[in-house]
Amino acid sequence: MIIAAVGKNATGKDYFLEYIAKQHDLPMFSVGDIVRELATKDGLELTRDNLHATSAKYMSAYGQDFFPKQLIKKIQESDMETVLVSGIRPYSDVVAFKEAFGDDFVLIDVKISSDEERYRRMQVRASARDPQTYEQFLAQDRGEEEQFHTSQTEAMADYVIYNDGTADEYLAQAEKFYQEHIKK
Repeated sequence: MIIAAVGKNATGKDYFLEYIAKQHDLPMFSVGDIVRELATKDGLELTRDNLHATSAKYMSAYGQDFFPKQLIKKIQESDMETVLVSGIRPYSDVVAFKEAFGDDFVLIDVKISSDEERYRRMQVRASARDPQTYEQFLAQDRGEEEQFHTSQTEAMADYVIYNDGTADEYLAQAEKFYQEHIKK
C-alpha cells in the first residue's frame, strides 16, 4: 500500500505522514527529495522559488510525470509492502502512482478551513523557505495552483482529513487512519 498526502502549504500533510512513519516504523519517500537532489546538483540554494524552478525545468524537459516516475522506481526497488509518500502536487503525480500501484495507492487530502490559521501555523514552524507576509503566503498559494493545479489533485483524494483542531486531535486522526486503513 502506498499512502500519499496532498494539500495546500502548511496544512500538516507531512506532519500526518511523519507521525505514522515514526509511530509504526514505516518508510517515507518524498517527491521533494528528488527535486532537492537535482537543485543541489544544479548548484542552486534550496529556496522555495529555486525548488519550483527546478520542478518546472525538469518537468518541461522530461514531462509532467518525471518526478513521480523517479519516486515510483525507488519504491518498487525497495520492495517494501507499505510506504508513505509526501510531496504529491500535480494531477499527473496521482495518475502515475495509480498506473503503477492501482488501488494500492491511497491519496489523503489534508485541509485547514482557514487560510489565516494556515499562515499562523506556518509562522510557528518558522521555516526559512516560508513567505514572510500573509500577502506573500497567498501569492505562494496562487503560484502553486498555477504551476501544479493542486485543486485538481485534491479532488482525486480517497480521503479528506481536516486539521482544524489541536495537534493532539490531529495526531489522533492520524492514528485512527492508520488503524482503520493501513494496519488492517
